[in-house]
Amino acid sequence: MSTPVEPTTEPTTTPATEPVVTEPAKTPEELVAELTAERDKWKALSKKNEDNYKAVSKERDDLKASQMTEAEKAIEAARTEGRNSALSEVGTDLVSAEMAVQAAAAGVTLPPAEYLNVSKFLGEDGRPNKDAVKSFVESLPKAKAEFPNLQGAGKQTGGVPQTTSMDPKELADFITDGSIF
Repeated sequence: MSTPVEPTTEPTTTPATEPVVTEPAKTPEELVAELTAERDKWKALSKKNEDNYKAVSKERDDLKASQMTEAEKAIEAARTEGRNSALSEVGTDLVSAEMAVQAAAAGVTLPPAEYLNVSKFLGEDGRPNKDAVKSFVESLPKAKAEFPNLQGAGKQTGGVPQTTSMDPKELADFITDGSIF
């Protein structure tokens, strides 16, 4: 038979852990200096990355422009010419419409179209120069408001005479000649 094992009363020991090393506390000035140095390092890296991006983008654009064939250049020039031609044809109409809108909003009357050089109000891109149109419209005199003569509105004079007394003599005079006096 086996002999019973008696429990031991010795305390069990845990394996020794490595001692925790704590760094000495830093002063606020040291922390600020450390953080400032870290910030400056990342700023410099960001600036370098941005400069590299700009250089590569310029290189890409130059390469793209140099690879554009003569046919592509001719197509682009034709597009630009067509756009400018179309805008020059309708530009004066656009200026006239812009003037009419601005004049209506300001409550002024425009001079006749034959007296205006609307091409002076075109911008460099062929579109109306809204600031020039606005300053021109603001320089025009405001129209004076004329009120129409409304019959029956307000105090009327010269209407049917009224009688003030019921005296038979005055009534007889009123009936015969239409006036009391």
